[in-house]
Amino acid sequence: MGEPNLVLDTSAVFTLLLDEPGAQWVQERLQRARSGKISIFGSFATLTEVDYTTRQAESIERANLYLALISSWPVTWLHSTGDLCRAAARLKAEHAISLADAFVAATALLQRALLVHKDPELMTLKAMVAMETLPFKPVRRR
Repeated sequence: MGEPNLVLDTSAVFTLLLDEPGAQWVQERLQRARSGKISIFGSFATLTEVDYTTRQAESIERANLYLALISSWPVTWLHSTGDLCRAAARLKAEHAISLADAFVAATALLQRALLVHKDPELMTLKAMVAMETLPFKPVRRR
């Protein structure tokens, strides 16, 4: 059996875009996907999060740049279906996670793929979703 397919969480996408710890790991997996060794999927929720958070933190121009860049990646971006909505609803109802995280995790479940992230909130799903965690950011104290 080969390497598992992957689903990139928004945090994994930003890891590469912002060259954070774990970026090389993500880049290596994208290279493996380009060569056909693995498949990588992403959720429409991730595209939405990248867009709105970048608009808020930086600018619409930067958001457009990021979206153009990630659209060039060898990632199959999956959009909402009835099955995906039901799976996300179940996860959201049973776990303290955001709606976007519910869609990303449901995408991993339905694709039978490894969820790649560095979001501590997603750790509540560890028993039901296979995952690869990237280095978490240090917690900032106020």
